Amino acid sequence: MTTVEEGLHALVARGFRFQHIGDRHGELAIIVGTYGWPGFSDRIEIHGEHEASAARTRADSAEEAVWSQGGEAVSVIAALLALPPPHEPPHPPVPGRAPGARTIRTR
Repeated sequence: MTTVEEGLHALVARGFRFQHIGDRHGELAIIVGTYGWPGFSDRIEIHGEHEASAARTRADSAEEAVWSQGGEAVSVIAALLALPPPHEPPHPPVPGRAPGARTIRTR
């Protein structure tokens, strides 16, 4: 994977659902993707090629990430795609925050 578009296609193939959120002028501001696991949820926010963040949270605590990554969109997508399912070893440390991670906005 060398482009954000290729990464988005890989995430869609993996089962992620996406929303395209516009700013007050109707311009695309952010792409948000989510994927639900039993007991966990993965989320990615893409603000542009150079700014993205992803996190895995427990279903019972969406505010506390068990894994997160921030940085260039392609590298964040690659890290999310490489993340094993939450119930298979090796699983991410609980709780944790990767270097360079940004805070993921939750509702």
